[in-house]
This record gives sequence, structure tokens and C-alpha cells, in this order.
Amino acid sequence: MSDTFLQHGRGMEWQNSIIILIFALTLAIPGDTLSTSVAFAAFRQLGIDEVALAVPLTVIAIMRMAGLFINGNWRRSPILRCIGAVLGAGLFAGLAVLFAVPALSGQSAALTTGAGVYLALAAFDVLAAYRSAADASFYKQH
Repeated sequence: MSDTFLQHGRGMEWQNSIIILIFALTLAIPGDTLSTSVAFAAFRQLGIDEVALAVPLTVIAIMRMAGLFINGNWRRSPILRCIGAVLGAGLFAGLAVLFAVPALSGQSAALTTGAGVYLALAAFDVLAAYRSAADASFYKQH
């Protein structure tokens, strides 16, 4: 357990992967999640529906988890982790912006917690991408 989740700080990468998967699964269950709150107004304005979000999010999450699970057992797994972290950083940054749009455009009187939380997750995925890129260069040298 400690090797899988905690060794070399990969617990954060697992956490972000699971967050992406939970986001996708929440969108995939019956019901129109995107119509439940003004916080999702920017998603609806862009014409994004739940399936358009859930499918790629699930693929990204599973790819990241696969890279983390096989980490070290395959020379190219750090590259897979790096790609997943870059995709996660972009995804989380995009979510932060989309959750900020209603407040910034005057559709909502207050900023939702999603804007700040997803911005923090994006920042830590940038760090994860840096760390996994460093791991990839280590494997190339050895």
C-alpha cells in the first residue's frame, strides 16, 4: 500500500486521478447534473453535455491510474504518467475557468469553491508532470 500510494509522493497523482474519475462517474449517472446549478452555466453555454465530459474524463483517469499502477515495471510508464498529469493540469485549469465564468460574467453573485479548488489541483498536476518527466529522464539515463 505505501509503495503504491505514498512512495515518491505519488499519492497526489492517485488523488487527482480519482477526482477526475469521480467527476466523470457523477456526470455519467442518470440525471442532468449540468442543469442543477448556475455554477455549470459556462458548460451549458459552450454546448457541453455530460457525455461529452464523462467519456474523455474517464479515459484520462484510467490512463493515469494504469501509468501509476505499472509505474517502474515498464520503462515508459513515467511518460504515461507525465502525459496524464499534463492532461489533468489542463483539465483542472479549464474547470477552474468554467467555474469562475458565472461570477466573472455577473450570472452569479459569488464565486464557487470549484474555481479555487480546481486551480489548486491544476497547480499540483503541473508539479506531478514535472516530477514524472524527471523520472522519465532518469530511465533514459539508466
